[in-house]
Amino acid sequence: MINLLFFAAVLFSTPMTLERVVAVVGEEPVLNSDVVSLLIESGIAEEAAFTIDPSAASYQLAMDQLIEEKLLVEAARREGIYPAREEIQAAVDEAVGEMRSGFYTEQEFINYLASVGMTITALRDSYTVQLADKIASENYVRVKASAAMSAMPSDPVLFFNENPETVLEVLAPTNMSWIYLPVLPSGTEEAEAILSEVRTQIENGETTFSAAASTYSQDGTAVTGGDLGWFSRGDMAGSFEKVVYDLEPGQIEGPFLTPFGVHLVKLTDRNLDEGTVRASHIIIVKQLTPEDLNMTILMAEELSANLEAGMNFAEAVQNYSSDPDPSNSEGYLGTVNVGAWEGEMRDAVLDLAPGEVSSPVAVEQNMAVAIFKASEDQSIDWDEFSSEELNSMLQSVYWQNYYTAMIESLKDEIPFVVNL
Repeated sequence: MINLLFFAAVLFSTPMTLERVVAVVGEEPVLNSDVVSLLIESGIAEEAAFTIDPSAASYQLAMDQLIEEKLLVEAARREGIYPAREEIQAAVDEAVGEMRSGFYTEQEFINYLASVGMTITALRDSYTVQLADKIASENYVRVKASAAMSAMPSDPVLFFNENPETVLEVLAPTNMSWIYLPVLPSGTEEAEAILSEVRTQIENGETTFSAAASTYSQDGTAVTGGDLGWFSRGDMAGSFEKVVYDLEPGQIEGPFLTPFGVHLVKLTDRNLDEGTVRASHIIIVKQLTPEDLNMTILMAEELSANLEAGMNFAEAVQNYSSDPDPSNSEGYLGTVNVGAWEGEMRDAVLDLAPGEVSSPVAVEQNMAVAIFKASEDQSIDWDEFSSEELNSMLQSVYWQNYYTAMIESLKDEIPFVVNL
């Protein structure tokens, strides 16, 4: 969805020098402000986006993306699949309604628009142009995707082997290990003392785990005596699962820390065939702070420096990692499609050379910090993946291969000029 606050500011408040044409696709211009808007939406600070050199790689990438979008719009026009007026107006109504919902009253909304030199009519006109093109390009891609995927080959591995460059670009499969450091809350001494006393009372028969959970637990499971139900690996925080999966039915552990607070846990049942467990817990909630994350990052940076100085990675895994999978004693993650990762995680690992160790990076929504290592052996064993995983990967690679060829074909058919 278009960022209206920025969109209005660019169109109505910035110098006209910003509105220079940087490319023309067919008869449609790509404006410098279009590129700036896209850069800001991608996370670049406004000041930096407004002053960026057009020769910068990020500017060129954003401009190329906009050229691709214009090519798709023009192709949709040529094939008669540009959206009907009713479809466009429905999208405009939704967009304006979403923007209006951010204000308490209609008058506040009107006053805001007036403050940036815009009226509701002008807003709708702006949205009409932007959303019409957006829907057109999406319609064109959807039609082409349907036709392309119907012709998708049946053998994923054969296609991967025949298209290694696209596999590398889309999936970036990498044999990877990691050191996993959970971010734990500070200032938990009082909570740990309380739960230590509660555990003593339970073990002495003075109360039951369920009754204690109803009294002390600070999450929604208090009403069910702390019962978490059945769960499998990956359903809970890694630092919680690491403790729970080491227990036997009836056994209690804690107090221990996770990113959510201080816990006591009791394993109530285990299904060996399905690999699931049922447990109850008592939690005193402690919110993570930016300082907690910073402390974990500092620890990881010190560890990373030691690794660069010659510390053995496998020994570091044994001594420091809290990998939630107890069977993963060496921290090996197998073949990971890092091309599907996003943000800082992707940036940290995408260009690692074999044997190279990454900088520390926050993972699991800042609840852990990881150090990754690309394995020396980067030969990919596709047998590691299930047939469902292979088919999903094939769809991604095949579509990207098709999409790239489609864009190149449109560039040959539709005239465009870059004017930097």
